[in-house]
Amino acid sequence: MDILIFGHKNPDTDSICSSLSLTYLKNKLGYKATACALGEIRKEAQFALDYFKVEAPKIIDGVGSDDNVIIVDHNEFGQSADGLEKANLLEIIDHHKLGGISTSVPISVRLMTVGCTCTIIYNMFKENKVEVPYEIAGLLLSAILSDTLLFKSPTTTELDKIAGEELSKIAKLDMEKYAMDMFKAGTSLDGLSVEEIVNMDFKEFDMSGKKVGIGQVFTMDIDCIFAKKDDFLNYINSTNYDMLILAITDIIKEGSYLIYKGEDTVISKAFDVNAGQGVFAEGVVSRKKQLVPNLTDAI
Repeated sequence: MDILIFGHKNPDTDSICSSLSLTYLKNKLGYKATACALGEIRKEAQFALDYFKVEAPKIIDGVGSDDNVIIVDHNEFGQSADGLEKANLLEIIDHHKLGGISTSVPISVRLMTVGCTCTIIYNMFKENKVEVPYEIAGLLLSAILSDTLLFKSPTTTELDKIAGEELSKIAKLDMEKYAMDMFKAGTSLDGLSVEEIVNMDFKEFDMSGKKVGIGQVFTMDIDCIFAKKDDFLNYINSTNYDMLILAITDIIKEGSYLIYKGEDTVISKAFDVNAGQGVFAEGVVSRKKQLVPNLTDAI
């Protein structure tokens, strides 16, 4: 049985690295699996792939009723491949909130409150007593460093830190130096349009019946964004979302600047700020643990 393994649309480093790493594990366990991606590879993930000399997963547009599927790093139809509801979904491995996927038959579901899907997959290697090779250790570690912001994100758990320490020994990496090199490569916005920046890490949510979009970009060059603030606002306001937020996360300052379409009162309540375009939300770096739950409560 052939199995397609992929993460969410607009795939980030965790989606790419978890699909590749789980594919390696499944093949070692006797399955026939293929790693896929639901979109172009971003600069940060490409940095990791190039560093560890791993081929990028196959890009697919959707799946059908004849496809056997495992999804990682998400569990919502809206974030997944077109046609997923018709495919044979075998397994979900994720670290996000439950998103409403339903199936007609029982499947294997593994959701854990950790900072990164690759932390879960690394523990699956250990549970199955499968050795983690150098390049897979590098991919797993890259995703963990990315999703936890070098263990500074509030989503970070002790399991993430333990995995990071063990994987860094296999990959022979100085985690801090490698992470900063990866972040620098991944946060370059040169040559990207306003639309591409908003949508490069974008997810859609239903919050009390409102259609809410949240884009997040990590960068070390905040001035590059604010030089085009009006262009970002024009694009954001042209969308059909009831509310749309672009969180520009400053890795060094450990917080996010917010450009948004929506009511100031909601932004003020959600992030305890005096709302205004470009307001800085101190300590807000996680979409999963801060942006989404805070906005859900405020709305």
